[in-house]
Amino acid sequence: MNRGAALVLIALGVIASIALAFSILGFAAAQPSDQNPYQKPQNLTTLTVSGYGEVSYAPDKAVVSFVALGYGGTASEALEKCSAKASAIISAIEALGVERESMKTSGITVRPRYDWEAKPPRIVDYEASYTLSVELSDITLVGKVIDAAFSAGADSMYNLRFFLSNEEKEKLTREAIQQAIEEAMGKAEAAASTLGLKVLRVESISISPQYVPSPIIVRGLEAAEKPGEVPIAPGEGRITASVSLTIILG
Repeated sequence: MNRGAALVLIALGVIASIALAFSILGFAAAQPSDQNPYQKPQNLTTLTVSGYGEVSYAPDKAVVSFVALGYGGTASEALEKCSAKASAIISAIEALGVERESMKTSGITVRPRYDWEAKPPRIVDYEASYTLSVELSDITLVGKVIDAAFSAGADSMYNLRFFLSNEEKEKLTREAIQQAIEEAMGKAEAAASTLGLKVLRVESISISPQYVPSPIIVRGLEAAEKPGEVPIAPGEGRITASVSLTIILG
């Protein structure tokens, strides 16, 4: 091949490369630069609907606290009498089948009592207080436990509360959320049918569950009231859920 022919071939190769480059640039320029593959087509409709769910429950746990008092000429004597009374209360509750692990000491105090009429005031004796908290998984035992505690020497009772175990609370919360979603989807289906459209998908969802505890029935009881077996009515609580759905119709 002579030199002239070689130069011609090189020139043709350069021209072909330039033509290919312009072709690629032209194709790229023809594509819309702001195209979003996730953008909702203009012919679809967005609908926002809400739903509400509610589940009632009966509490399955209870907590109650008892106070035992002891008096003595010295702090140690008062505490000894108080502790003996507390031990009797614990034993009486255990006899009902309540495990020791369900009981805990929530407070012990010892204080002097004064004769404020004397000048100067003088210590008369000492008062010791022992507070026992009892958690019950069987709320049918609440009345029996109160009766047993006072029969064993409890001086007062307070803070009786009924509540729901975590396992049951989670289960009922899911039920309330399911109810709320079903109600919201029912509204979406009705709206779509009326408009001659179909529910295509759920774009987003917002969930707001709420736990409403059951009421406290008995707040306090003194030993002088001689309760016998106290009738207990724990009442009902509610777990609710609200949802908001963003629906795509088409």
